[in-house]
Order: sequence, then structure tokens, then C-alpha cells
Amino acid sequence: RVWKTDTIIDRTRNYTITGAPRVYNGKVLIGNGGAEYGVRGYITAFDYKSGQKSWRWFSVPGAPNKAYENASMKKAAKTWDNSAEFWKAGGGGTIWDSMAFDPELNLVYVGVGNGSPWSQKIRSPKGGDNLYLSSVVALNADSGEYHCHYQTTPGDTWDYTATQQIILDDIELDGKKRKVFMQAPKNGFFFVVDRTDCSFISAKPFVKVTWATGHDKNGKAIVAKGARYENGSTYEAVPSAYGGHNWHSMSFNRKTGLVYLPTQGIPLTYTDDPNWKLNTQVAGQAMSGMGWNLGVVFNKVPPKEKPFGQLLAWDPVKQKPAWKVQYASPWNGGTLTTAGDLVFQGTADGRFIAYDATSGKSLWQTPVGTGVVAAPITWEHKGKQYVSIAVGWGGVYGQLQRATETAGPGRIYTFAVGDTAKMPALVKRDPAKLLTGVAYKKEDFGPGAGLYVANCLFCHGVPGVNNGGNIQNLGYSDKATIENLYDIVLTDALQEKGMPNFKGKLTKEQTKQISAFIQGVADSLKPKPKK
Repeated sequence: RVWKTDTIIDRTRNYTITGAPRVYNGKVLIGNGGAEYGVRGYITAFDYKSGQKSWRWFSVPGAPNKAYENASMKKAAKTWDNSAEFWKAGGGGTIWDSMAFDPELNLVYVGVGNGSPWSQKIRSPKGGDNLYLSSVVALNADSGEYHCHYQTTPGDTWDYTATQQIILDDIELDGKKRKVFMQAPKNGFFFVVDRTDCSFISAKPFVKVTWATGHDKNGKAIVAKGARYENGSTYEAVPSAYGGHNWHSMSFNRKTGLVYLPTQGIPLTYTDDPNWKLNTQVAGQAMSGMGWNLGVVFNKVPPKEKPFGQLLAWDPVKQKPAWKVQYASPWNGGTLTTAGDLVFQGTADGRFIAYDATSGKSLWQTPVGTGVVAAPITWEHKGKQYVSIAVGWGGVYGQLQRATETAGPGRIYTFAVGDTAKMPALVKRDPAKLLTGVAYKKEDFGPGAGLYVANCLFCHGVPGVNNGGNIQNLGYSDKATIENLYDIVLTDALQEKGMPNFKGKLTKEQTKQISAFIQGVADSLKPKPKK
């Protein structure tokens, strides 16, 4: 080891780091995650030789009784409502994925995430744009000084992060070359923005969008009536918090002029949660037992939209699709496009496919055993071209659902034209059988439901309803596991597999109530005997 440094400046808050660093001009650039956990977002550049901090830029303002770090924070503070003391929940705005460097302009572009909590009504009750949430921000690469920004979702209240990939290029618009950045964030619009000054050029929906009706002449989103789910109303926002496009990489081909974009729909409805309190576990509040701060109740009214997944070839000049391919499921992998007029993508249903980049015609495919979320890469060795892809299933949707009946360990596959190595055997999953035989008290079912939603839902899904992704759906567990749930939940028994220890958060009696809910739901799904 040459050096190490702690990038977290406030250990009283529950930050995560889930994104890769970027390296440019002798600097290592890294952000952080965890907006749901009640944090204040920022990004830091470190000297690549020593690990010493070069600069740091915060994405949202702090408490008003302290001096703002710079002019950009003073500007941002005017767009927040102080009455709710938003800084106690951090404000959010974590910068956990997309970053891009323009050496000619000496600017770095960073994508900023969602607010903390999600609900703007709680976070900033009088409204406001809440800068710089859900924005792409350009910073001076040497000093980190703010240069300009474009906000993709003003006053975000739907978890529409702008942390998806940022593509920098010079494209011809109205007969003139423009230096632009392009982004397709969660909110469903494809944006083309001037990267010299962050001025708006165009935006068009690449999937169905209901939360906004379009953009004004300055590029500000026009929010649809009712979309902010005010006054206790429920709203089905399209796209949902899963995004019309999430972190699965898009790619741009200068030869075809097209962007190859994994798009999707995963339905959710939103309702404000009037009982939300910061860092407090409340039965029925989604993942509050895991430290999530949302201020939103999901699917209080069932959504009407249907899930879908597709590969979309998007023309950023015409702002419309050139071709598309429909898939069996959402959550398909990132894309790679090559100078050989190809597009490669792994799919949720366990295939790796090559398409003609111009027409979208499928040219080649192979099964890979499990769903794919990563993007492929291409490389050359001794004059021979290879394509490699990391195959494995996961992510917030992949924890709950899957689209394959085969399973496999995480693998890296490498392919080349003409090679004939034998693929590893595909492994069939064991048939799913609903949980049977766990004795429970009927009066434990209701309390168990609330505890399950607060602690288990986003990982294990609804028992017996979700089919289980890379984490088992507990409605298909064996009897002994659920009867003795406390032996897992209140210990480190499965810590190495990612299962946290809930000792001190849940009691043995509460785990029994959770068991009652799991068995009760499984029982309700079984065929009823004929009378």
C-alpha cells in the first residue's frame, strides 16, 4: 500500500462509498453515497501520489448559522426552505457515480443525487429548486471551484438522481458544432446541454413520462399537476424511483451518431408519510430499521403501469429513437458500442447479445447462466480483439426479482471471433416451494407486517410474491429457517453473505412476529381446497 485516506468527514452520519473513483491530471476524484441515510453530499479530489486533499465541493448547503463554504453554497441556500431545518437530515445530494473530465475546458462534470429525505414536502416544505440536487455540475478541475450547473429535476421528490453517465462530445446542431454533455437520468428525459456554460439545448422523453409535461425556454421542467403527491394524495410517478434509466451504462458511437441506452419501467406509487422522523425505526416505514429516511409510503395504492425493459438506440440530434429491442424484464446490463458497428449488451434473462449498431438486428448471442447488469469492455492483445463481460445479478431490483431459472456464481466471460472454448454448464435453480408448517399466532401477523416492511422488504421482497433475485425470497424458505429466524437475524450467522445483525434493533419476540407475517402471506398464496 502506498497510502490510504478516510474520505468521510462526519462519522456521526452513515455514508457509503459505492462508486468508482476517477483519475485525471494527478488527482483522484471520489464522491460518496447514502443520501437515504441522512447525509450531506460532497466530492473530493486527492493528490494521487500522497493522498492529501486537493479540494472538496459540497453539493447542498449546510446550516445557515455557519459560514457557507463558497459562493455556490450561498447561491444554493436561497433555493431551500430553512423552516424544516433540512440540514439535520443532511440534505442529500450524494455524488456516487457519474463524473467526466474535459481536458480542453479543464472542467470536471459531476452528477448529483437525490434529497434526504426523498419527500420535498418534508425536506423543504415551501418548495424551491433545492440546488444542487439532481443536477450536473461543472467544476474547475484544478481548484474544484463551481463553474456552472444544469438541474435535471428541480425540487426532486421522486428520487430522480442525476448520477447516470455523462457523455461529453462535440455534435452538430443546426449546422454548428456544439460542445455538449448528454445525460439520460432517472427522470426519463434525454438531455443535451452546452458544456461550456451549462445552458439548456434540448430534452425529450426517452420513456413514458408523467411527472412533467415538458420544459420551458430556459430548460426548467414543468411539473405536472398532482405529481408532487401533496395533501396526502397518491401519485404513480412514471418513471418511478427505479428510473427510466439507472446506473447501467449507456454508450455513444460517433460513427452512427447514436446513444445505446438500457431503458426500463418498474412501477411504484408515492404517498407522503406524515409520521416520518429522522433516523427512527417505525413499523411500516420502508427500510426505516436499516436507517433509510424516505418520508414516502410506496404502493399504498397499487400501480397501474406494467414493468418493461428495452435497449434503445437514441439519436441525440433529432431527440428520438432510431430503433429499439424489447426484453423480458427490466434491469438489463450496460452497453458497449464499437467502431465495427456493433452494440453488445447482457440481459436480465441471462443472455449476452451483439447487435448491428445501425439497424438493431441481432447478430449473435450466447447464454451466460444468470442475469447481467454490468457493461462489457473490448480490448486487444497481439492483434486480436476480445470482448469481456462480468456476469452477475444484483442491485436494488435484482435483489428482489429475477428473469432466469438458471443460477451461477459471478463470472467474467471473454469472447473472440473464432474461439471454441467450452462454456461452463448452466445450473438449474431448485424448484420454488412456498413455505409450509411454521406455527404462529394470528395476532402476530399485523405487527410482523410492519416490522417486515421496516427491516426486510427491499432485500427479500414480498414473501412468495416476488420471486427472489440474488437474495432469497423468504416465502420460499424451509420451515426450520423461519421457525428459528432469530438465530440468523440476531447473530452474525450470515454476515459474510451480507445479512446484517439486528441485535439491539429487534427482539426475539419481534422476529417471531416477522415469521408469522412470512408464513401468513405464504399461506394466503396457496390454492384453497375445494369445498
